[in-house]
Amino acid sequence: MSHVSFYRKWRPQTFEDVIGQDRVTRTLANAITAKRIVHAYLFSGHRGTGKTTTARILAKALNCERGPTATPCNVCAACRAIGGGVSLDVIEIDAASNRGIDEIRDLREKVKLVPVEGRYKVYIIDEAHMLTAEAANALLKTLEEPPPHAVFILVTTEPNRLPATITSRTQRFDFRRIPQAAIVDRLRTIAASEGITVDDEALQLIARSADGALRDAESVLDQLSAFCQGRVTKADVLSVLGLIEEEVAQQVTDAVVAGDAAACLEIANRVIAEGRDVRQILRSLVEHFRDLLVVAVVRDPQDIVETGESRLAVLRAESARLAPGAILQKIRILTAAEAEARFATQPRVVLEMALLKLSRPEMDASIDGLAARLEALEHPERREAATKASDVERPPARKPDAPPPPKRASRDRGPQGGADAVEAQPLAGIDIELVRARWERLMDAVKQRTRSVHAFLLESAPQAVEGNDLVLAVRHKFHLEQLRDDKNRRLVEELLGAVLGTSLRLRPVLGEAAALPAATAPGAPSAAAPPPGDALVQEAVRRFGNPVQEIRQPE
Repeated sequence: MSHVSFYRKWRPQTFEDVIGQDRVTRTLANAITAKRIVHAYLFSGHRGTGKTTTARILAKALNCERGPTATPCNVCAACRAIGGGVSLDVIEIDAASNRGIDEIRDLREKVKLVPVEGRYKVYIIDEAHMLTAEAANALLKTLEEPPPHAVFILVTTEPNRLPATITSRTQRFDFRRIPQAAIVDRLRTIAASEGITVDDEALQLIARSADGALRDAESVLDQLSAFCQGRVTKADVLSVLGLIEEEVAQQVTDAVVAGDAAACLEIANRVIAEGRDVRQILRSLVEHFRDLLVVAVVRDPQDIVETGESRLAVLRAESARLAPGAILQKIRILTAAEAEARFATQPRVVLEMALLKLSRPEMDASIDGLAARLEALEHPERREAATKASDVERPPARKPDAPPPPKRASRDRGPQGGADAVEAQPLAGIDIELVRARWERLMDAVKQRTRSVHAFLLESAPQAVEGNDLVLAVRHKFHLEQLRDDKNRRLVEELLGAVLGTSLRLRPVLGEAAALPAATAPGAPSAAAPPPGDALVQEAVRRFGNPVQEIRQPE
């Protein structure tokens, strides 16, 4: 005997067997018990949720020898004929291939004939939204005045495409996506009955990939039972479905938060080399960042993000490092890349470009890119927490009994601030003119360490040297608060010592930063600024300079 697919072999035969649609099945059962049978039903909802199966159960409930009954026996001749798809009184029509007016005219002629064996002649019209406008109009007349022995069940995944004149003449039932936990329980039951050993992680992954469609999950389990000789593991599911590990999505998120574009590209190269499809990678990343967004804005996300407690804890930790607006902007980039990759001749390039935009917003000249840069400026602590190790080089811990390390000679950067800079000699005294003369070198050094602190210094200028303090005039209050932060202040003081050859304490004060001569003003914005009108662009240009010109500037 040939193999029967799991989704056919384990198809529910009664209303009680239908998974995840209690509201629908209870209403239908109560209506049959109360003899309140209508002439037309509309079953709509997500694929693989039991619409056609429920329509067949309803047909059995109406024509069972015991019926009409809410619990068909499944042993009488009528039930067995309907279950086997050979009943003369239950006609299934695929509207995708029988969508024309001729087919509907034929239906109108035959619907007048009385049932051959049962009480009702049941017409199940699958994919009803595929009917042409002419065919829908022809069906409308029959729905208005049907014979007393006829029952129509329209099944569709897109009810919005059906004319309102038809939907208004049906009793509509919306089938919901099946919860992940219910799919896992069903798969576990099937696996135990079929003698298949499946790890819990594998079951969770199958259920998650099914996206609420039990039929899809059963088909995947059927495929895995043939693929695996013994136990079905998580690795087997990833291999068969072409999915990426959740750990990979977490690694990408860490690299994106840290602004490490190289790590993003290395991860993508490794995953592609393992045979993963680029479109599936993008789809998995979209789902991961969607879950991050939900966790970031919802207090109790368990009902929205169907996952285990361990992954939920990881999502909470990751979402705390990104603002909801930044996550939303990254989802836009990924969804646009996923759509573009479907038709691209080089989908890998699309993926790599998306990863670069995620990790380096300054490479994105769009409004979203500017918004991401502004978000990073408003909440620098998020990125700094992720890039602490890379932004600030910390010396290794010194043993208590070890002598202090020798003082490193500072390097005086040349005009380009390159690696071949000339070594500077320690200076005995510091005045404001010397600080102003070397301020541009300081700005270059700060920019190489962290762009956020560099942005805070853009509209600031040294005002005076008072003892061991450098008084820094800061134009904006927000910049002042950030420069007073201990971590940012220590970084500037460290680089001041390297540039000047002696230590100074930074003392930021609120004031007009106009004392610095224009010739040495660091990061002065270009005259080629964008036209006024967009407040977000103007704010970003004011704080960062012109990012578009900076991106397009030749090396």
